[in-house]
Amino acid sequence: MSPFFIIFLICGVLTASSPAFAANSDDGFAYWIQNLEADAVAQGISEHTVYGALNSVFLDDRVIALDQRQPEGTATFDDYNRRILSDEMVQKGRDVLDGNSDILKAISKIYGVSPQIIVALWGIESRYGKNIGKYNVVDSLVTLAYEGRRSAFFRGELMNALRIIDQDHIPSSSLRGSWAGAMGQCQFMPSTYLKYAVDYDGDGRRDIWKSDADVFASIARYIAAEGWSSDLTWGREVQLTQSLDSDEIGLDHGHSLIEWQGLGVRNLDGDPLPTKDLRASLIQPDGADGRSFLVYDNYRALMRWNRSTYFATTVGLLADRLR
Repeated sequence: MSPFFIIFLICGVLTASSPAFAANSDDGFAYWIQNLEADAVAQGISEHTVYGALNSVFLDDRVIALDQRQPEGTATFDDYNRRILSDEMVQKGRDVLDGNSDILKAISKIYGVSPQIIVALWGIESRYGKNIGKYNVVDSLVTLAYEGRRSAFFRGELMNALRIIDQDHIPSSSLRGSWAGAMGQCQFMPSTYLKYAVDYDGDGRRDIWKSDADVFASIARYIAAEGWSSDLTWGREVQLTQSLDSDEIGLDHGHSLIEWQGLGVRNLDGDPLPTKDLRASLIQPDGADGRSFLVYDNYRALMRWNRSTYFATTVGLLADRLR
């Protein structure tokens, strides 16, 4: 431990102003940064990483505004679905599958996740790597940890971002992502990155920003860890031939496919449901007046990735179209 840091611990104030202190007129923020630096070093992150990453951070007004913004309206599932499942999106996904078939098959064999699900998750998270976000993740997380509504959560994610810089030797300037700190082509939060990111191409970095191989493997490892089973699909769209009680709807309830058949649920084309011994739940993303889907345990894995029925259902539908 450096003498500089020991003096900080004893006195509670750095004897020399950090760049963050000098550059920011908010003394409260400057002292908060100093405390953060001390905490990060105490947690085993190198001083070189800590001071290098935090020496020019600032509070990003754009991030504060986005964090405080209230949604002005809610799109329907069909609106969301049409926007995501465009012909262009589907064709691009098919091109990705064709152009990366060998590596996707190899990764699928390791993790038990189909290439179509890997590509569908990649496509919806970042439009196949095109939209990874324009924000510096460290600046965003500093802002949210200092000003945000969930400061403790984002402070923890900020510490994890510093660990990524320290362990994977990725410069803080390369950590690009969303305003909320989701990073790279698969939009992992730093904690998710540390748990599940994979250096599949063997270059010594888990590069979810520039390496497609690392992105594919990281997606597969994450969704597999969330419970994805290679023996199941995600679900299917169905039609109801009779009214159902509201307590039959939702992921907290379920029946066998045979029982759903008895309750009047049919395939979308009107054919009977499969006779497989599977338990399924009925979901209606837009309520009783919208579309209905029977979903299996793999759907729950998608919901653990992103707790949105719109997201999880659209991933499944895109994967189906990619087949």
